Amino acid sequence: MKQETFPMGKKELPEKMRPVIKYATQQLMSKGIRNFTVEKLCADFKVSKKTIYKYFRSKEEFVEEVLYYNYRQLFDSVKTIKTDNHDPLKMVFVILSTIQKQISLNSTEFIYDVKLYYPKIWKEVEDFETSTIVSLNDSLVKAQNMGLIRKDINLKFTITLIMKIVQTVFQPELLIQAPYSVSDIMKVFVDIVMNGLMEKGKSFNLSFIEEK
Repeated sequence: MKQETFPMGKKELPEKMRPVIKYATQQLMSKGIRNFTVEKLCADFKVSKKTIYKYFRSKEEFVEEVLYYNYRQLFDSVKTIKTDNHDPLKMVFVILSTIQKQISLNSTEFIYDVKLYYPKIWKEVEDFETSTIVSLNDSLVKAQNMGLIRKDINLKFTITLIMKIVQTVFQPELLIQAPYSVSDIMKVFVDIVMNGLMEKGKSFNLSFIEEK
């Protein structure tokens, strides 16, 4: 009988490898890539190195595929979010909430290591950031037409400015030196940007980035 598989970045792996990949993802995100070892993964998860290297030629290839699996789950989740014509800011809320849940799991060391050691994957992350911000344009325009966002704001210019801020602020070199968590930085960023856009008497729901 054919064994069920699940997709990685470039590979199809047996379903039995899914929990191993999930565990490896958790270890990478919380401790960083440089602190991750296949030996410790095998010891913690009670799996042999032979099993890992049956599917991957090296630790680097294994980590790369885990990263692709991790990020593309996020990318795909955001792509499936639909615009709500009756509540255009709901899309903004859901997208930011989805990204926040992912970011909150990442250590600054992990973010720094991805950019340093896996530039191709980091480029995909940056492209995702850019396309996500641009995709919010329609929802923000609709929100402006409904009187939720200030009329005196040029949204096209504002979105371009926000995109530049994201590209500058959410760089690992800055995050790793900051005395704040990634969640704290995102909360301040969203608060300043979104509530700065809102019409007088309106406010953006920040509950999704409250500390758990």
